[in-house]
Amino acid sequence: MINLKGGVGKSTISALLARHGYSNRSLDVLAIDIDPQANLSQGLMHRGYAAFLSQQRPSIVEVFNGYLPPSSSSAVPTPLSAATQFEVIGSNGSRSLELIPSRFDFSDNLLGAVRPDPRSLARFLSANYHHKDLIIIDCAPTESVLTTAAYHASSNVLVPVKPEFFATIGFPLLQQSLSNFRNQNRGHNISVAGVVINNAFYHGGNDGGPEKARAMDEIRTESAKNGWPIYQRQMLHSRGYPKMMRGDNSYPGNAELFSRFANEFFSSVGL
Repeated sequence: MINLKGGVGKSTISALLARHGYSNRSLDVLAIDIDPQANLSQGLMHRGYAAFLSQQRPSIVEVFNGYLPPSSSSAVPTPLSAATQFEVIGSNGSRSLELIPSRFDFSDNLLGAVRPDPRSLARFLSANYHHKDLIIIDCAPTESVLTTAAYHASSNVLVPVKPEFFATIGFPLLQQSLSNFRNQNRGHNISVAGVVINNAFYHGGNDGGPEKARAMDEIRTESAKNGWPIYQRQMLHSRGYPKMMRGDNSYPGNAELFSRFANEFFSSVGL
């Protein structure tokens, strides 16, 4: 889940797709937060996020470092493994919705020290989470080694965009980023699954008015230039999304129509 422009709904859509895949399509799901802002982690964990921080439970920092640091239960560093317990958001028999959460010190911990290995995330997932039906990685809106790490661990890219002024400002940057990765990793097949319109209302009107119409023309032009398909189903504006991120489906408003996009997305990636 990536767009090199902030505020387009990456974390919201990541959380909703993870919950929908687990609850509505009976998938075994892993969500990964590699954004130092940790919005996906806070959305899925809700009030439990504060306890996760205070108890210093394993996070994406430990995945990139490759070990668990000494703690009250172990006087020496211990290796990460399939037995390492990350956050379980929900479970049902043999399948679950799990989360590898982020921490606010993520970028300082890694990027301010020795440059992390961009293949460490892919190696960890291939060794321990190859059984998952769906893995969603929520990326930061800036290009970094963490972006490259997400590419190494992924086969599909989903690009959220809002139909507003400068809607496609991140598109050329993302296309160049993907091109550079493909050129340097010719054996790795990574595709843009599609662009999802995360709708909002502008200047009145039931469908956004003239501002949205202008932005949609720009989005269609830039997406066609890059060969990126646009999903037909849009995410309609709703104040119900934050509640649904937390697993609260009471009074969702237009957010209850999220399943229309979710079904189109899962079909497009063969799930």
